[in-house]
Amino acid sequence: SRNPTASDVSSLDELTTDPDPDPELYSMAIAQALEAGRPLVVTFATPAFCSSATCGPQVDVVKELKEAFDNRASFIHVEIFSNPREMEGDPSKGVVATAVEEWRLPSEPWTFIVDDRGLVAAKFEGFTSYDELDEALARVVQP
Repeated sequence: SRNPTASDVSSLDELTTDPDPDPELYSMAIAQALEAGRPLVVTFATPAFCSSATCGPQVDVVKELKEAFDNRASFIHVEIFSNPREMEGDPSKGVVATAVEEWRLPSEPWTFIVDDRGLVAAKFEGFTSYDELDEALARVVQP
């Protein structure tokens, strides 16, 4: 997937509804991360419009995990909707992001752990704890 990145927009609020976004989660597309040959954590979530109210906390867990695995894996947040700015006050205006359609995700949030060969090593639907993600990522990251 070639999801939009920070270099494609003038402001992160065009990419995410996270009220406190970590710019590094928007620095590369999924395709770029896979080409780099490093493990990858990608979470598909919409903090402001999540139907389960767990997307914001899930993105926060991924941010925490990123700090713990600094430089040993890539981390990406993909917003569920491609037009979060236009949706303010009216979620019915949401356009599902191309990457979400490519991954055929029926709900949110979803988090994937991908190994350094580009194979999905673990996938999680709904909120996933730090410990669960930490354990799954530790299996694919070099010590």
